[in-house]
Amino acid sequence: MFTKDDGAAYHPQFFSDRFERLYRKAGLPPVRLHDLRHGSASLALRAGVHIKVVQKRLGHSSIKVTGDIYTSVAEEIEREAAAATLAAVPRQRKRKPPKQAASEQNDDGEPAGKAKAA
Repeated sequence: MFTKDDGAAYHPQFFSDRFERLYRKAGLPPVRLHDLRHGSASLALRAGVHIKVVQKRLGHSSIKVTGDIYTSVAEEIEREAAAATLAAVPRQRKRKPPKQAASEQNDDGEPAGKAKAA
């Protein structure tokens, strides 16, 4: 909570009005202060900040409230985590059968002992 020099409280709309004047003067598209709050939380979660830290920063009463609000961000992070985990799993390369030595091939380049097709 912010107060004036004399200790009196600002009207809540004061900051929204002031912010609107600033973004208009700067030629920016319309945005609410609340949108910046939401954007900040979303960016923090995408950056890997633990949801408990975001919950405390936002002043939510519980981590459940934060999780419920930012479900879409959390789902995207989960998909990325699954993809990263999958990428870390070592995979075996398919082995090519070994080439046979020329001495093990007949005159047609086929493996020795293989009958010619008629």
